[in-house]
Amino acid sequence: MAELFKENLSLNKIITLGSRIAEQSAGYELSFDQQIFQQKLTEFCIEQGESDWQLLSLMQRLRAAAQALHSTLPENDGAKAAVSALYANEDLSGWLSLVCCEYIAIHQGLSLEQGLSYLQQMTEFFSAEFAIRHFILKQPQASLAILTSWLEHDNHHIRRLVSEGTRPRLPWGVRLPIFIEQPELVVPLLTALRDDEEEYVRRSVANHLNDIAKDNPQLIIEIAQQWLALDELEKLTAQQRKQRTKLIRHACRTLFKQGLPEILALFGYLPAEDVQCSLSSQQLTVPFGGDFEFELLLDKSSNTSNLLMVDYIVNFQKANGKQAPKVFKWLDRSFTTKVSEQVKRKHSFKKISTRKYYHGAHRLDVIVNGIKKAQIEFELLEKNA
Repeated sequence: MAELFKENLSLNKIITLGSRIAEQSAGYELSFDQQIFQQKLTEFCIEQGESDWQLLSLMQRLRAAAQALHSTLPENDGAKAAVSALYANEDLSGWLSLVCCEYIAIHQGLSLEQGLSYLQQMTEFFSAEFAIRHFILKQPQASLAILTSWLEHDNHHIRRLVSEGTRPRLPWGVRLPIFIEQPELVVPLLTALRDDEEEYVRRSVANHLNDIAKDNPQLIIEIAQQWLALDELEKLTAQQRKQRTKLIRHACRTLFKQGLPEILALFGYLPAEDVQCSLSSQQLTVPFGGDFEFELLLDKSSNTSNLLMVDYIVNFQKANGKQAPKVFKWLDRSFTTKVSEQVKRKHSFKKISTRKYYHGAHRLDVIVNGIKKAQIEFELLEKNA
């Protein structure tokens, strides 16, 4: 059986981290009592709402371990010992380094400049994208000024932190309301990084823009149009043009799913007025845990060239009796002539950890270039006792 994700911060690994920091503390003539550290782990485990470390989620473990470090390390020079432990022990790179980052974030004795300097060093070991948000929430303008000075840093992990750390809706991270309400504050940072030589950095920029699109779609439409304008692309090499286009397409994935015509047209998906679709299925009831099999008949009646993006939306039954839509990608093709094509597909209702299914009426819609073309209804049967 695969190891649970949260076991990256297992109790044994956290205790190992403590012993490595204790070794470094001795070099700074600091006291770090391992027994007290383990007692604090238990205390903060309970403070997170559980009596057993095994019951804590990944982020609860991160917070409990960081608080235990903060309670055990002396305020003066404790941060230096934590950073030194990372540099001295390769086995601490990765998830364990996040504990040290979170410790820096909650450290009461560090200035903004000191805290961000430590995180700048630590992000080279894994990422400081969660911890840096604590500083941004407290002092957004001053934090942005420091992050701006990192835009041309030689280390791509640090450049990425500028984008990833300021994402307004970073998964698992605390939200940054100021950037949800005022995304224009971070656009200059993203603009500076959009053609970074590292895919790792450009991918972060795209994900950040996609976050913004969820609250400010019009701004991302305007950015996409500006960044892909001919006079902008002419300044770039062929490789950079390809990378810029890829970035924008990934950044607009939420807007693609919403079928916004401005974004679709930007990538060559014109209104599919000459396309008709019909849906059919041999089954209008689906057993719980089974598959819904359906067939699409697509008719394109003209010889006009067009790119067709065919998605389907499953309107899932919810516990309150209402339906909630979820978009699934299907076909993406170029057509230059008339065509009549039949395509089969099945959608699985097998148990997964990311979605809970409820029996009852469901609907499946087919969307072509953002326009609904067909629908079919079916019923998910009740789970057998």
